[in-house]
Amino acid sequence: MTMSVHRSFVCAAGSAALLFQLGCAALAQSLPPTATGSPAPATATPSTPPSVPAPSAPNERPRFLNPEPVPTPAPSAEAIAKAIAYSESSSGRAVLVMKDGVVIAEQYANGWSAERPHALASGTKSFSGVTAAAAVTDGLVTLDELVSDTITEWKKDPRASRITVRELLSLTSGLEPNSELLGRQGYGIKDLGGASDLASRLRSGERAPENWYAAVVKVPVTAEPGRTFRYGPSHFYAWGEFLTRKLAASSRPERNYWDYMHARVLKPAGLEFAKTRFALDQQGNPNLPGGAHLTAREWAQWGEFVRRGCAVRSEAGAAWTPVIDRDALEQCFIGSRVNPQYGLTWWLLTGPDGSVANVGGSEGGRMRKRLGRGEQPGLADFAAGQTATILDANGTPVKAVMAAGAGKQRLFILPEHGLVIVRLAEMNQKGVNFNDTQFLKLVLGIDGRGTVRGPDAPDRN
Repeated sequence: MTMSVHRSFVCAAGSAALLFQLGCAALAQSLPPTATGSPAPATATPSTPPSVPAPSAPNERPRFLNPEPVPTPAPSAEAIAKAIAYSESSSGRAVLVMKDGVVIAEQYANGWSAERPHALASGTKSFSGVTAAAAVTDGLVTLDELVSDTITEWKKDPRASRITVRELLSLTSGLEPNSELLGRQGYGIKDLGGASDLASRLRSGERAPENWYAAVVKVPVTAEPGRTFRYGPSHFYAWGEFLTRKLAASSRPERNYWDYMHARVLKPAGLEFAKTRFALDQQGNPNLPGGAHLTAREWAQWGEFVRRGCAVRSEAGAAWTPVIDRDALEQCFIGSRVNPQYGLTWWLLTGPDGSVANVGGSEGGRMRKRLGRGEQPGLADFAAGQTATILDANGTPVKAVMAAGAGKQRLFILPEHGLVIVRLAEMNQKGVNFNDTQFLKLVLGIDGRGTVRGPDAPDRN
């Protein structure tokens, strides 16, 4: 395979001249300001101003996000170089590291480039959780309301009638995760690469599914709501239909899901692109579980927006103003009783209280079920991940969440370190052994003695 590598990175927030040499000046102009005064992203004022959360009570669950962490040093050039080499050894196409809103490392390989959007696959799912937090902020929804009060066709089903919004977004709704009623899984995913490339199965002239959101209303509920965690697209299409109906019954100017997501989360994050980048059905509905295609810089910009608590500022030097209620956003980073390692559309590598996610254990069957593809040994590892706690120099667990997609597409947020890290890769057998723990340890410069193993961790760290 011909490899074209763009090698340009610095460690520490360097001068504007260095950023120009990185080829990242355009991104730096669109990102939230740092202590050195980088420009802010485009802003959007919600029609209903978000409430200001009260200070945390002493016994309240610890918050995960910390938009203003205690200053920490940037990862060293040597540490980042080792992480990039590790990623490329497992079919990596891109690594981008952002510290306090400034790109400090960026590298491309295997023919990829900074300007080329990459399939996020299931990394797309994290947009739904933040969109839900915006809808809570705007008074459109509550997380514990019954979906059947809006999707009234579910009223007559004893299981479907009891599904809540929270259960949809935590993948515990009981819906059949990957129904044939939704068409072929993976439609619209392009350039993921390799023999298992989902796009390679697209036949010439294949039509988009007619209407994912309408079809999901007929998907059966095959488990008790709140009792099982089952990974698959049905929950997200149901969420899309639910919010679409909510918008239609509201006084909001946005009348469909895309317009609302664009106005309330993408635009405030400084992201402007055609909705076709989310893959669409024939009715123009975005593929919420897996259709997004973003550049590494765009995905990092999204991660930084979330790390900053979805806050923007209108002019240089102005105070940060959240466009999404912080308590609502924090719900994305609280796991369910059924699966503490998964919040509302985000994987919790290390939770707010230091609890450890076991994303990588029992990969063979469990990940296949998450992907909704049944039992096919050997392919499960394409999305498997975290296996151990990462401890810093003080012995404290490093807090981290990720948006994760097939082929080991990764968006990591490490709030206490002010870090947002993007990793993009070709999906093939060579990339199966990529491990999130090992990658993050390399970025942070932590050797094996600085970690303790999590429960059921595989032996191949």
